[in-house]
Amino acid sequence: MAEFRGLGFDPVPGSADAVAEAARRCVAAAAKLGDAPTPGEIPEWAGRSAQALADRAGRTRAGLDAVPEALRKAAAVLDDWAGVLAAHRRQAEDLDHRAGTARRAVVDAQDNVERAETTVQFSPGAEGELTAARSRLTAAQRDLDRLLDQARDLERVHSTEAARVAERLRSLGDGAPLPSAPDFRGLATQLDTFSQAGRDLGVTVARTPVAPVTPPAGAVGAFTAALGGR
Repeated sequence: MAEFRGLGFDPVPGSADAVAEAARRCVAAAAKLGDAPTPGEIPEWAGRSAQALADRAGRTRAGLDAVPEALRKAAAVLDDWAGVLAAHRRQAEDLDHRAGTARRAVVDAQDNVERAETTVQFSPGAEGELTAARSRLTAAQRDLDRLLDQARDLERVHSTEAARVAERLRSLGDGAPLPSAPDFRGLATQLDTFSQAGRDLGVTVARTPVAPVTPPAGAVGAFTAALGGR
């Protein structure tokens, strides 16, 4: 990860590779959940308990049916964000390189001003050299400030885009009841390390248009394992 010593700050926090990996995990989890078997018909002679179990299994399956599509949509959003993040990081690294050069130019110009000031103390006729040195310092500082302004503009664009992505993730499944969801803390912790949008993925995959259900422990464990959670 770049340290951005030239700029003095990271204007584009996040890892495009980590975001892309999260998208791949969503796609893989959707595929696994899509393979879950549909509860079979229970014969009439099986009794009330068997029928109750079948009804329960049917409701659980209904609660999971919409989740794969939510995961695929989340993966598409994350893939887009990975591309944007990579482009922003390239811009930031270019600005950081140029800012590092500009900072060195400022330091050199400051040294030249100090030497010129010392020279003027003993040679009043060297005032023209001092004036020129100060002018070069002003120009060097202006160049650095311009690059820092560009980096702050990029930071604002990056933050705005991250917020937009987070809103897209949160909006998946809006307007419908939320089913009970497995524990996404493992995945959310990983996502939180690379982007603001990542913190919303756990909520996103739970926002599915189904009636509220509580999957049994086995389904919860399988769902969490598919997402790489712990």
